[in-house]
Amino acid sequence: MLPSIYIIFTAIVILVVLLAYRTVLQRMAIPAKDRSKKFLVASVFVLGWIAYLTILSQTGILKDLSLPPKFPLLIVVPLVIGFFVFYRKARFSAVVKKIPKTWPVYFQSFRVAVELILLYTFYANIVPESATLEGLNFDVLMGISAPFFAYLVVRKDGSRFVQYFWNILGICMVLFVAFIIATSLYNPQMWGSEESLVSEKFLEMPYLLLAGFLAPIAIFMHVVSLAQLRR
Repeated sequence: MLPSIYIIFTAIVILVVLLAYRTVLQRMAIPAKDRSKKFLVASVFVLGWIAYLTILSQTGILKDLSLPPKFPLLIVVPLVIGFFVFYRKARFSAVVKKIPKTWPVYFQSFRVAVELILLYTFYANIVPESATLEGLNFDVLMGISAPFFAYLVVRKDGSRFVQYFWNILGICMVLFVAFIIATSLYNPQMWGSEESLVSEKFLEMPYLLLAGFLAPIAIFMHVVSLAQLRR
């Protein structure tokens, strides 16, 4: 049941993101051919990343916990580089300019569902309790606050400082959970255990979608919001 939830939820998230992107493209004064090309490129990129995660999962390379750590090297580093390049170029992007500023913020409400899925992943003995809302993970608050923040602050063009702070806080929340899981996997002694507190299943599909796609898409939407604030 849980694997199916991962797959279905991720498919819904991808569909929402691509449909939103398509809507933005349709609002732009560019030829239909160019819109189709941009949409195709975005679709191939997203689905290509999912395929990349699937291949990594099947090779089993991520389960090799020796140095250098494979997960950060093969997944985190490419994402960080991608986010940095996007942030640098987004200031001049016509597409980013056309995205309503509330959209990336409203989108963050999906984190409530992510935290519930993560909680059930703990119940399946795949991740430690500390990584869930029953432990040290307070990321669900970002999901709960997102629709209110989008309406009361972003929609009404509120304080830019507050918007910067909310987005940076949201990124830190995701990174903190990533820190908990990473240390529970690579350095469980930090949590008083001699054995890894993270099951190898977490490094397999579809559970890999959590750290490899769902968490990064949350950070990406924050990056979009921060890029819009720079304009």
